[in-house]
Amino acid sequence: MHFHAAGIDIGARKVFVGLEGQPVRSFETFTSDLVSLKNYLLEHKVSTVAMEATGVYWYVLYDILLDGGLDVWLVDGRQTRQLPGRKTDVKDCQWIQQLHSYGLLNRCYVSEGHIKELRSYQRLREDHLRSAAMHVQHMQKALIEMNIRLPEVLSQVHGVSGMALIDAILQGERDPDKLFSLCHKKIRENKGEELLKALQGHYTAQGLFSLGQAYKAYGFYQGQIMECDSQIDSVLQRINRDKNLPPGISEGKRKAIRHNKPHINNLGDHLLKIFDGKDATKLPGITDYNWLQLYTEVGSDLSRWPSEKHFTSWLGLSPGQDRSGKKNKSKSKGKPAVGQIFKQMAHGLLNSKYIG
Repeated sequence: MHFHAAGIDIGARKVFVGLEGQPVRSFETFTSDLVSLKNYLLEHKVSTVAMEATGVYWYVLYDILLDGGLDVWLVDGRQTRQLPGRKTDVKDCQWIQQLHSYGLLNRCYVSEGHIKELRSYQRLREDHLRSAAMHVQHMQKALIEMNIRLPEVLSQVHGVSGMALIDAILQGERDPDKLFSLCHKKIRENKGEELLKALQGHYTAQGLFSLGQAYKAYGFYQGQIMECDSQIDSVLQRINRDKNLPPGISEGKRKAIRHNKPHINNLGDHLLKIFDGKDATKLPGITDYNWLQLYTEVGSDLSRWPSEKHFTSWLGLSPGQDRSGKKNKSKSKGKPAVGQIFKQMAHGLLNSKYIG
């Protein structure tokens, strides 16, 4: 049982607060009003608060209540579903308060401190990567419209050779032989004849314009990614300011990162310092970048999950049980971000001779 508990329903314009034995009060979502909400809870001797994880609306209110010394519970909206009937914001906050006071809600994991800052930069970096990938597709489309068949010959149009070719085309070069000379030696040796044929395009003004737009947009997002890498590097340096590698841990060659490698100096050393010399990259499928992604999402302390089964369930990688009578159905748990990182690592092992 949680005595002196409150329930909060968060919206874009108003926040509704339910207390036991008190009428429901609403506050606007401006910062001054959220501070008034905190003072209101403290005046009524509230010690613990539960609220749903609604988009990004809960971020600031969570921090303000936490700074006020309150025990704040962020809960999954699936736990607070009501029985069928009329649904209002007033009833929602009262229902959340009732469930919380009876101890029927589970607290969500919320990162704090340096982990929270790192996760923000890393997730922003992932957004930029997705945007950059969209503009790679735009470059491919513009090339195909001019029958420059680079996507069929090069494995990556946005690789070093591909970008050199696109840049030369946009600068006005049309001679296939001169374009061919810009490619890497291995590409010229392995795909020489096919690449020469692919570079004989049918250039159009609109195709070149589309290609230029996509090329500039891709370059812009590469710059944004570099800025995110710089911020991540800065936070890692702050975390490891007074730390050294444990004795016996070498600063040797690290496992290669094939895609989306962050521009962070000594990333592996930073992670080894954080985890006291324990090296997760010794496990198949894990690189320093995967390891960084996991660290920014869950931190280094896994004790908040009672067992590996609880952690696997939280990742959404164990089947959900929905049993009634003789029927036993598998229930989807959604696609948590951390679970997707593990799936990407597993996908990278598909071509492995022994593990795939």
